[in-house]
Amino acid sequence: MGLALTLGCAGEAGTAEALEESAEEFSTAPGEANHEEITSTALAFLKPAVLTALTAGNVSTDALLALSNAAHFDDCNFSGGAAFVAAKQAEAVRALGPSVPLPDGDALAIVAFGHSLHALQDFYAHTNWVELGGDVLVDQSLTAFPPLRPYSVVPSTGFIVVQGGKPRHLAVVRDADAPYPEYAIVTVRERRKTAYGLVSGTVDYEPGNHCPPPVAMTHDELNKDKSTVPGRTAQHLAAESLAIRQTRHEWCRLNQLVHDAWGDAGTERLAAWVADPSAAPDCSAE
Repeated sequence: MGLALTLGCAGEAGTAEALEESAEEFSTAPGEANHEEITSTALAFLKPAVLTALTAGNVSTDALLALSNAAHFDDCNFSGGAAFVAAKQAEAVRALGPSVPLPDGDALAIVAFGHSLHALQDFYAHTNWVELGGDVLVDQSLTAFPPLRPYSVVPSTGFIVVQGGKPRHLAVVRDADAPYPEYAIVTVRERRKTAYGLVSGTVDYEPGNHCPPPVAMTHDELNKDKSTVPGRTAQHLAAESLAIRQTRHEWCRLNQLVHDAWGDAGTERLAAWVADPSAAPDCSAE
């Protein structure tokens, strides 16, 4: 099922009511619409019709890509998740090229960018980033979203990406009998050196589980999708805050990628999505 996006000149809406209906239909948590709230809070400077369409594209990820663990950073598929984000943002950039006319190009770009935002918002809710003490963004560059390779180091925190079978010289452990959040702390050991290990929850219906059995946790054991998950309110709020910051940063990344590809014409095309430039992030300071 797709999204009926009809955008007019310079990103104005032709069917705002239809977009709102699409967003509501795809919401997986009508009582606590977190992806909607995160997106609308982070990108409130966009024109209402554009923000509605972007939110619809974001939440449609749960319906259109329900079986893709990469689209949600599940099952310790970090390399797949990072590649998904980069590919969707590259798709958005291509759609904003001068050979793709309005309104089709903007509509395609909005949906693709929305999918990338969904994955990154899920990153903070579905992994143990917060439980490990991560209080910075996973990436704050302005180039294409970087790879997250198995057993590589995440530069912003020093966390080790735990994905697939571990190298023989490493030990990967956690205390499954500890209470939450302690049971979510994964440690990677190499001789006398230790570092925290980044994992995400497993989902039965998504094919391809890359979490090593000794440290695997289910989605139910780890997710911070809602503030009402017992005992995880503080972690939910921390994940939500990081997701908002990451979403705002991704606007800056998209602007840079579009400018790199299409020059001032690309920048101007994105600027047409903005209602309040004064509220937009200062991308030059990123």
